[in-house]
Amino acid sequence: MKINTTRFGEIEIEDAKIINFPLGIPGFTNLKRYILLDYKDPIKWLHAVDDPDIAFIVTEPFGLFPDYSLTIEDDVEQFLEITDVAETIVLVILNVADNRLNANLKAPIIVNISKLKATQIILEDERYSFRVPVPSLSKETQKT
Repeated sequence: MKINTTRFGEIEIEDAKIINFPLGIPGFTNLKRYILLDYKDPIKWLHAVDDPDIAFIVTEPFGLFPDYSLTIEDDVEQFLEITDVAETIVLVILNVADNRLNANLKAPIIVNISKLKATQIILEDERYSFRVPVPSLSKETQKT
């Protein structure tokens, strides 16, 4: 399937790699289908399939924030049909504010990679916020 994107032009994606967000992403609840595109390790793009303008810069948080931890509640596991933690990836959205790259550690995205089903959750853990400065990435990744 081909999709149009404002960042990458027209790209070919595999239907079998489309991630379904049954509830959408807060603020974008009408968009349910996304594709994960590799960028520069450890950065990826989470791009809406049905809107060429909507894409989020994401990364797995554990390499950048070694002390980051979370518990996936039973209701989220059931909703995403998670039966094995190995079938799960955690992503956080990156954003730029005050000329600084930040990670939203408060509201990670949980993806069941075997079912291609995902949701964004909000953690009750007060250690995390919506804007946590990202430690320096490799020089290669910063040349964007």
